[in-house]
This record gives sequence, structure tokens and C-alpha cells, in this order.
Amino acid sequence: MRNTIDPSYTTIGMLFEKNFLFEVPKYQRYYSWEDEQVDDFIKDVKGIYLHDTPENTIEHFFGGIVAVEKRIPGSNRQQRELIDGQQRITTTLLLIIALIRKYEKLKDVSNGTLIDNRINKLRQKYLRYDDEINREPITVQKLVLSKADKQYFEDLIEARECTERRDSHRRINRAFKKLEKFVAGIIDAEATVDAKIDALAKIENIVHNNCTIIFIDSKTRESAYKLFQVLNDRGAGLTEGDLLKSKTLEVLEKHFSIKQSTVQDAWDEILQDEPKQIEHFLRYYYASACGSRVGRTSLYDDFLKQFFPDIVDVDDVSDEATATKIVDTVNQILREIRTYRKLIAGIWPYEVGQPLTDWDRKRLDILIRFLDFDIVYPLLLAAVQLKQKTFADLVHMLEKFMFRHKSVCNLGHQKLSELYMQEAVKIRRDPENYRLTGLRTTLKEYIETECTDAVFKVGLSNLKYRTNGGNKPLRYLFSTLNEHIEWYRNGAVGAPAPQKGTVINYDNVTIEHIASQSPSAAVPGFTSENIHTLSNLTLLTNGENDRAKNKSYTAKKAIYHDSEYVINKYFDSVDDWSVESAKAWEQYLQEMVCKVFVV
Repeated sequence: MRNTIDPSYTTIGMLFEKNFLFEVPKYQRYYSWEDEQVDDFIKDVKGIYLHDTPENTIEHFFGGIVAVEKRIPGSNRQQRELIDGQQRITTTLLLIIALIRKYEKLKDVSNGTLIDNRINKLRQKYLRYDDEINREPITVQKLVLSKADKQYFEDLIEARECTERRDSHRRINRAFKKLEKFVAGIIDAEATVDAKIDALAKIENIVHNNCTIIFIDSKTRESAYKLFQVLNDRGAGLTEGDLLKSKTLEVLEKHFSIKQSTVQDAWDEILQDEPKQIEHFLRYYYASACGSRVGRTSLYDDFLKQFFPDIVDVDDVSDEATATKIVDTVNQILREIRTYRKLIAGIWPYEVGQPLTDWDRKRLDILIRFLDFDIVYPLLLAAVQLKQKTFADLVHMLEKFMFRHKSVCNLGHQKLSELYMQEAVKIRRDPENYRLTGLRTTLKEYIETECTDAVFKVGLSNLKYRTNGGNKPLRYLFSTLNEHIEWYRNGAVGAPAPQKGTVINYDNVTIEHIASQSPSAAVPGFTSENIHTLSNLTLLTNGENDRAKNKSYTAKKAIYHDSEYVINKYFDSVDDWSVESAKAWEQYLQEMVCKVFVV
């Protein structure tokens, strides 16, 4: 970016005094400021009006304006495309128009020449520019909005009848009405016409002298976009998704209007979510398709180079093949985000049917929403190309491994993240012939070298019930063990085999303290240190827990025996509850856990 930008600290008025002309590309977003942003703008200007004095000059920083140079054949005017800052600039010019309208209402025989002179100066400074192209004089607007808003804004400038045809028009009109009301509130409070004229001049001077900005003037669009990605201000700027949309629409503008319309519709659906969610998706999809993470501040550049390499350094596309590739790529992004929306909601991404059960499909919801392992998104985005049964096996394998590796052993996941991204690329390369064997082997190696049974047992001993938490790890652990209890009691032969007939409702799972937290009589050996550990816990339904609350172990045994969760049959043979029996229960659980949580 060296020598391609020229940042300067200036004011909005001084910027326009230098005769910069701004054009909002029609592929950019429309006027988007809502009442809140306009009210903030007015509040800032009003604060300066009320408190600025010759002895105490007040400035207010209105953020950054990012522009890129645009050559106009036959003209030497300083034309710029407005990459960021159109909302502030547009709103400022709406204020200027409101000043002009108020000046016109104050005009009479005694002050006509003065007011005409002031109005002409405002128009020449902020609204119009007299140019000459090939010896032909023309007048151009100093701010030209995007195609959808261009005519409406020009009609407003020229005081012509304005017809609202879209939401952005209504937003422009609402902003203008608010600014007119603000100006009227100040001017009408003055007693004489001269005082009113002076008040209008003071507002004009505020725009010229006190409304400061950082003007970033770029020679190339690429440099301007890079700057925009790290520019953080209070305006309603473009996101990386908006920038990608803008770029793809821009290059199709001249020669492929139908394809541009198709791409526009796709982007509208892609970008319908919150900006942060869109950013997360773009990062996950990049990782899934490329096998590596995108740069922290280079999402736009990296994504463009990877998915749209043909348009990185061009402003328009003229060949059919490249245009078709753009359409295909955007449509693929649309399909991917539709899948992503299902995944983050825990919704099974296939049609419901055999050979899977509701229990199998529930694993996705547990992995994503209950256990919250977002590290697997790049892999799952690719894995939906696999057969449904293979996808289900992958989800279940990840669920058990991630719980062991991360939730209990609390090991770092840098290497895992890289592994999952690489596996995603393998799947995308050849989904028909992909097998889980390689990934399963690698995860087994992690278990044998990192989250071994010994490390796993230490992590289990460190699991504690939290009195002010949801205790999801404990609820998941006991629920999973309950599903595998029959297999374990029958000798744990072969691969872990859960009972799939009933899908556990995790909202109905509670953690039970065997030696009660607040018993009527203290249980010897149980203190605040060990009463919340795995050795003193089991699971019950909400109703069962209510019945067992604060009762002695002897009184609870009948509840355990009749519990919906058959793992509690263990207590049939435990006559009393002591530190020793708690240790035996913990050992029993640990041995079972090490058998169940394998891949």
C-alpha cells in the first residue's frame, strides 16, 4: 500500500472547498442511516453550536472518509469513488440543503442580495461543480449517490417533487425532515431576521471549521478496501461480505446485467444475517475449502484471491467464461451458508429417513449447541457431501473425542483445528471415495499420546458441579454413560453400543448430589471440597431431584431404584454412603468413561 494513499486530517467543509467530487458506486449499499444515527449526528452538531466560542473552540471528530481516485476522460476534476463514509457525507449535505431551504424562507427585499449570495456559495461549495469536458461546459453534482438513490437525492437538492420508491428513499426523507426540524428549532428561537441569518451562518461555519474527519485518499481500490477493513468508526460501513458483493457486482456491471442480477439475488440471501455471523461463516467456509485459516485482518483480500482470482485486479469482466464462474461461485457460497445455518442451529442437514434414528440425528445438536464445539464447522461444512450414514458416524466420533480431549482433559486445539481443515479439503476433493478411517486413526493417536486414560481420569476427578452454572459437561457425561450402561454391564464387548430407543431430553437432566448439599444431618467425610466432585454425583430427572432434595441416602435409595435413568441401579447394592463408597463409585464411573469415550 506504499505511496497509494494520502491521509489527511481536515474538516468536511474544507474537504468540499477543495472541490473533491464524490460518487457512490451503484453496487454499494444504499443510504442506510436510521433515526438513531441521524439523531447522534444532530446531537453532535448542536453540541458544537451551543458551546463553541472564539475563546473555546470545540471540534468533533466524525470518523474516516475513504475514497479512491477515479479518472474522468477529458476532465481534470478531482473525482473520487466513495468507499466508506457515504452516510456521513450524505447526511452533511442534507443539512446543507436544510440551511438553503431556511435561507430561502428568510429572503425578502431588504436581504435578498445577501441571501442569494450565501445560497450560491453553499451550492457551489457543497452541491454543484462547473466543469468542462472537451470544451463543453457542464454542471455536475458534488455528491452522486448509488443508482437507486441518485435521482431521488438530485430531486431533493433541486427542490423538485420527490417520489419515494424504496426504503432508502424513505430513510433519506426522514433524515432530511429531522435536519430541517433541527435547523428550524435553532433559527426560530431568534427574535430578528438578522439574528436568524447569523444563526444559519454559524451552523454553516460549524460544518466548515468544527466537523473534523480523517480523509483517506487512495490511488487504488484495493488499497482503499484494505484500509476500510481496519477502519473502525461509528458509521454504518460495509462488512467484508458487503465488499465481496460489491466487487462481484462491479465487474459484471458493463457487460452482464442478467448475471449481475442473479448474483445480486444470491448475495441478498447470503447477507441476510447479522454481520458477525456472516464474518464467521466466511472464515469457516474459507478454512473448509482451503485447509487453512484466513488472516485476522485480511478476510476480504484472502477470500477474493481464493474464490474470485480472475477479478482481483480488474474493474470489469468482458468474457462469458469468467462471468459464468462468478455466478457459479456465488451460488456455491449461497449453498454453503444455507448448510451453515442448519449446522449452527443443530438441524440435521439431510432429509430425515432410514437407516438413522432420532438418536443419531440428535448428536449434531449435542455437538454444536449443547457442547458448543465450533472448531468442527469447517469439517462439517464439507462433510455434508458424504453419505448420510458416514456424516452421522463422523458427528458421533467428533462428539465423543472433543468431549474427552477438550471438555475433560482441557487440551489445546490448534493441531485439531488444522487437522479438521485438512480433512475438509480431502472430503471436498473426492467425497465419493472419502473414508473416515484416516481421521479415526489420527484421533486414536491423540488419545494414546495426549488424552490418555490416565490424563482422562485426572480430568474427570477435576470435574465439579457448579452451583451457579448449567453444568453441561456433567449432564452430558452422565447421560452418555446412562445410554451405554447395558453395553458396559454386559462386558463392554466390541465398539461402544448405546441404547438408541430413547432420546434423552437434556432439559430434563439434573445433577444429583448423593450426599446432599444441605442435609438435615451432616454426612461424615463430605466437605465443601468433595461434595461437588464426580464421586458424589449422579443424574436424575427434574421431578426425581425434587423428591430427593436434602434427604438422607437411605431415603433416596428408593428414588434411585425407580429412576428413569438405569445407571442408578448401581446403588441397589450400596447400603450406605460414605467417603469409601463414593471413591468406589468414582472408580466405577472412570473405568466406564474410558471404555465409552473412544473412537
